[in-house]
Amino acid sequence: MSVVDSVMRDIVGSGEGDRPIVVSGLRGVGKTVLLNEFVRRARESRRWVAIKLEAVNGRSLASQLAQALHTEMRKQMSLGDVAVAKLRRAASALRSFQLKVDPTGTYSFGFDVQPLAGVADSGQLEVDLRELLEELAAALRELDTALLLAIDELQEAPAADLNALNVALHDIGQDAHPAPILFIGTGLPSLPAVLADATSYAERLYDYRALDLLTDSETRVALSAPTGDRGVSWDVAALDEAVASVSGYPYFAQACGKHVWASRAVADRISAEDARIGIELARDEVDRGLYQSRWERATPAQREVMKAMALDAGRPSSIQDLVARTGKKRTSDLSVSRRELIRNGHVYAPDRGYLSFTVPGMDDYIERRGFDI
Repeated sequence: MSVVDSVMRDIVGSGEGDRPIVVSGLRGVGKTVLLNEFVRRARESRRWVAIKLEAVNGRSLASQLAQALHTEMRKQMSLGDVAVAKLRRAASALRSFQLKVDPTGTYSFGFDVQPLAGVADSGQLEVDLRELLEELAAALRELDTALLLAIDELQEAPAADLNALNVALHDIGQDAHPAPILFIGTGLPSLPAVLADATSYAERLYDYRALDLLTDSETRVALSAPTGDRGVSWDVAALDEAVASVSGYPYFAQACGKHVWASRAVADRISAEDARIGIELARDEVDRGLYQSRWERATPAQREVMKAMALDAGRPSSIQDLVARTGKKRTSDLSVSRRELIRNGHVYAPDRGYLSFTVPGMDDYIERRGFDI
């Protein structure tokens, strides 16, 4: 958080952009919450224009971006004639871009906007995206503001769109006076590899950051600080049991804290019995709302792979081991299930020849439900 805050201050202070940032991590560790916080802070400031969208599998990222930019530019133009005058050229560039990536869309600004000939209309997405962002950034610089472009679930975007995004951000960053743009993308642990597959130099382009599971001490603070602020204390055994049940998973910590709080028998104290009741209620909620839905969406063949993975108790699973456990003969026999599980976001490849669950605790859920291999 402090790193991004510092970068944002530097950008509005200098009027020049900085290195794009990518935050990756497992599901439920707080990536989206963090991204939303950056967007909220930007929107509360008069010095930033913030655009946030979520990449969707099978949908053009470029068309999503065009729609999001149009919505935000309309807001800016509603601020008065000065904003309209300074954003008019950028609006024309957006019209040119939109006609290439989303020709069926309607983008009204409340007045006639003609395409800007020769800008963002080449049909080469990486060129058009760069020119569009440069035109918008130039207008925002005139308005003494900067652009925050935030994209969640970035690994879901089409490879061609990711390549265009990589190239555009790289070219913008190479300018002697980079446009006042800060890009932040979030996604699964596979995102750095996905970006590098789209464009080889992506591994050097971004400032990569990873969100990990909580340590036990961080979990203790997360559970005890909110209750302490309200005059409620934990018995030592109760807090120990809650921390152990969370296993560092922020999503479960949130559910655990909520249910333990509601289960306390004495207003100002949380006992070990309160903790046990709350933990079970939290586990039931997370099972039904997170794990069960993923299990039910998987095909029988995919479930066989997931059951085999659960035997590794949270450690990366070797493809060779999974082949043996599922009774297959060759690694290619698991190719379809592996590919579908990755595409559906159930697993990712932390290294060549290995698979891991994207959701912490999925192995424990499978074991507890008795889905034996």
